Amino acid sequence: MAPDPAPSAIDRVRADPRLRTRDDSGVAALVVGGVLWVLALVVMIAAGPSIAERYPGIDVPQWTLVCACGALLTIPGLAIVLARRSRIRRRG
Repeated sequence: MAPDPAPSAIDRVRADPRLRTRDDSGVAALVVGGVLWVLALVVMIAAGPSIAERYPGIDVPQWTLVCACGALLTIPGLAIVLARRSRIRRRG
């Protein structure tokens, strides 16, 4: 029989509570990302005409739509992550 392999770095982090992050569920990352998408959307709406004037190759409506989609996709992502976090805590 082969000897057990040494634990990986990920296994050591999971085993040591001092090395774990404070937000294992990803809620903070989603909230920060969502806020950044909303800020980008505001910038595209407010400065879109001047951006299009200054940089004619940039398709401002397309990038505004990308920012809106990023901001809106934060909502279902947050719902999924929160549901997962509550499921883990209930099992806990």
